[in-house]
Amino acid sequence: MKRKLMITVLAATLVFNLAGCGGAAGGDKTPEAPVSEETGEASTEEMPAGEETAEPVAEEGKVLKVAYIPNSMSNEMNAYGYKIMKEHQGDYNMEVTAFDGQYDSQTETAAITNCIGQGYDAMILCPSDINAVIPAVMQAKEAGIIVVMYSADLPEEYREYRDIFVGVDDTEAGRNAAKAFIDQFPEGAKVIEVGGTAGTDAQIRRHDGFTAGLEGSNIEVLEYQATNSWSSNETMAITEDMIVKYGDEIQGIFCHWDGGATGCIEALKNAGIEGTYIVAIDGSRSGFDQVKDGTQNVCISQNVINISLKAMEVIRDAADGGNYEAENYVPLDVVTPDNVEELPYPEW
Repeated sequence: MKRKLMITVLAATLVFNLAGCGGAAGGDKTPEAPVSEETGEASTEEMPAGEETAEPVAEEGKVLKVAYIPNSMSNEMNAYGYKIMKEHQGDYNMEVTAFDGQYDSQTETAAITNCIGQGYDAMILCPSDINAVIPAVMQAKEAGIIVVMYSADLPEEYREYRDIFVGVDDTEAGRNAAKAFIDQFPEGAKVIEVGGTAGTDAQIRRHDGFTAGLEGSNIEVLEYQATNSWSSNETMAITEDMIVKYGDEIQGIFCHWDGGATGCIEALKNAGIEGTYIVAIDGSRSGFDQVKDGTQNVCISQNVINISLKAMEVIRDAADGGNYEAENYVPLDVVTPDNVEELPYPEW
C-alpha cells in the first residue's frame, strides 16, 4: 500500500510538471517517429544464466512489443545498438521500435508514458538524466512492463523499479583508465581529466572509478572538468584552457569518451604539444582510429553488439517466466597499439 501511494504521488507530480513545462509553447512532447531499420551482421557470446525468476508477462508465442528509448539517436552508439536489435529481433520473437530522446528528459519521459498507454511489453531505457525519468519508470513497473536499463542504471535506491540492467561497469572502466596511467608512469605523472556530460550515469561512474583507481599512486590530477554535453568542441575548449593554466606540466589526459578525446587531441595539436599520453573510454571508430594513428594510447572498449543482444535475451527470459540475471555486465576490452588490429573494428 505504501509503495502504491508513493507511485501515485510521484505520478501526479510528473503530470503537473509536464503540463507546466508544455503550455502555450507547444504542449506535451511526444516520441519521435520510429527510426528506420538498418541491416548488418553480428555475433554474441552467451553469458551465464541468472537467479531471478519472473512471472510470465506475455502469452506463449506472442511477439513482444519492445520500446527502445535512448537519450538520443544522434549518438552513434545508440543508433548502432538499435541496428543490432532490429537485425536480431526475430531471433527473440519481438518487435523493437526506437523513440528518440533528443537529449531531453521531458521527451524521454513522454515516450515512456506514451508507450505505457500503447501497451508495450518491455522498455529498453538509456536516459540523459537518470533521476528525471524515475516517476515514469515507476509507472511502467506498476503497469507490469519489463523495464531494462541499457548502459545507464537508476540510482541504487530506485533499482527495485527496474527489472534488468545491461551494460558495462563504468566504474571498472574508470579503474582501467587509472591503471593505464599507473602502468605508463610508475614513478608518477601529472594529468588532467575531461569528463562526459555532468550528472549522467557514465560521467559519474567513470570519474569515481578513475579517482578510486588512482588512490595510493603517484599520479596527480591537476584538474577535472565535466562537459555540459557529450561534445568534442567542449573537450577541445576545456583542454585549451588547461593548457593555458598548466602548459607542459600536463603529461596525460583522461577523457571519458573517445569522441571527446578527439577534441583534446586537436587542442594539443593546435598548441604544438606532442607526446601527451591519452586514455579514453567507449570503443568507437574514433577511438580505434586514434589508437591506430598513435594520437590516443589506450581505448577502454565496450561491446555494443553483446550489450544489445543481451538486453533482448534477458527480456525474453523475463517475459517467459524463466531465470535471468537482474544485473548483466558485459566485459570491457583494453585496446592498445599492440592489439588494435586483432579486435573487431567497431561500426559506430
